[in-house]
Amino acid sequence: MKLKTPPEKAGFSFRIPRSFLTGKVFHKYCAEKGVFSLSPAVALAEGNLFMRIFIIVAILLAGILPATDGWGQEGKGPPPSLVDTAPVASEAPTAPRTFVGTTEPRYSAAVAGEVAGLVEELNVREGEAVERGQVLARLRSRQIELQIDEARALLGEIEARTAKAKADVQRAQRLRGEQILSEEEFQRRETELAALRQSALRQQAAIKVLQDRLARMTIRAPFSGQIVAEETEVGEWLGQGDTVAELIDISSVRVVVPVPEQALAQIRGAASAEVTFDALPGRSYRGNVSAIIPRADLASRTFPVEVTIDNSDGEILAGMLARATFTGESAESALLIPKDALVLQPGEGDYVVKVEEGLAVIVPVQVIDTFATRYAVTPLDGELDAADRVVIRGNERLRPGQAVREAAAGESR
Repeated sequence: MKLKTPPEKAGFSFRIPRSFLTGKVFHKYCAEKGVFSLSPAVALAEGNLFMRIFIIVAILLAGILPATDGWGQEGKGPPPSLVDTAPVASEAPTAPRTFVGTTEPRYSAAVAGEVAGLVEELNVREGEAVERGQVLARLRSRQIELQIDEARALLGEIEARTAKAKADVQRAQRLRGEQILSEEEFQRRETELAALRQSALRQQAAIKVLQDRLARMTIRAPFSGQIVAEETEVGEWLGQGDTVAELIDISSVRVVVPVPEQALAQIRGAASAEVTFDALPGRSYRGNVSAIIPRADLASRTFPVEVTIDNSDGEILAGMLARATFTGESAESALLIPKDALVLQPGEGDYVVKVEEGLAVIVPVQVIDTFATRYAVTPLDGELDAADRVVIRGNERLRPGQAVREAAAGESR
C-alpha cells in the first residue's frame, strides 16, 4: 500500500549534505531522480525499507548539523598540504667530484724480434723484474756468425791486394820518373789501387750489416719493468715483428677516468686529484692531472682524463679499479637543487615543485650535472631562479595550483 502525500505537506523539502551520500541504494536513487533536494514524502512513499530508514536518519541529522561543503569546515575548501621546502642556489659548484677509472702502466710494450730466427734462449719468465738492456731472448745466430767470418776473410784478401797495389804504384812512380814506365801504365796501376780500396770499404760495410743482424738476434728490454706475458718458447720459430714478451713499467702509473663533458670545466680547475683503490683499503694517493684527452668517446660522450701517481713502492698494479676525486671550482654558475627536490618521471620528463604565493607550481627541468647531495639543473618550461623555494618532501603527490603550506622548523609533516 503506497502512502499518499497530502498536497499541503508535499512542498516541505530538505538538502542532504553530500558527505551523507555513501549508500549504494541512495546513490542509485539519486541518479535516477537526478536531484539531491528531495521531498521526504516522495522518498518515503517510493523507497524501500532501507531508504525509509536512511531518510528518517538524514532528516534528524539535518536538523542537528549545520550545512557544510563536505570537508567539515563551513564555506571552506580542502586544507593546504603541509610540505618541506629548501631554497634554490645559484653558484659555481665546488663540491668534490668522484669518477671511476682504470690504472694503466707508465710504459707498456710488446717486445718483438726485429729479425726472423729460431728461439735458442728465453731468459725471463712472467712476473720477473728486468733492467733496461737486459737480455730477454736470443735467436740462433750460428749462420750469421759464419757469414761474418767469411766476410772478414774476404776483407783480409782485399786488404792484401790493396797493399800490393799500393807498392806497385810507388815503384811505377819511380820508373816513370826515370822514363822507363809510360804514363798510361802508371795511371792503370793507380786505378787498380783505387778500386781495391773501394772494395775494402764495401766489404767493411757488408760486415757491419751482418754484425747488426747478429746484434738484433739478441732481444733486450727497452726499459726497466716487469714481464707480464711470455709470447714464445725455446725452439719456436720467431718471425720478424713477432712478440717475444710483454713488458710494463709501473714505477709510476696513470689513472684514466672518463669524465662527462659537463664536468670538464671543473676538472680543468683542479691541478690534482685524490685517488683510492678498492684493492688497497685505507690508502689514498695524491696524483697530478697530467692530461685531458681532447677527443670524446662517441657512445658515452666522456673525455679521458689522466692522473699520474708515483708508484715507486710498486703497490699499485696495472688494471686496478681506481676512484679519483677532483676538487675544483666550475667556470660557470648553475642552479643547484637538493636531490630530494627532483621528481623523476622516466619517459615524461623530470620536474620540481616550487612554492609561489602558497600554491604549487610545476617546473620541468633537465639535470645537467650531479654532485654529492645536489643536482645542477636548467628549467625547460617556466621560471626557476635563485632563492625560489622548492618542495623536497611530499612533492610527488602535488598538483599544479594545489594549496600548500611550508612546514616550520621542527614541525612534522
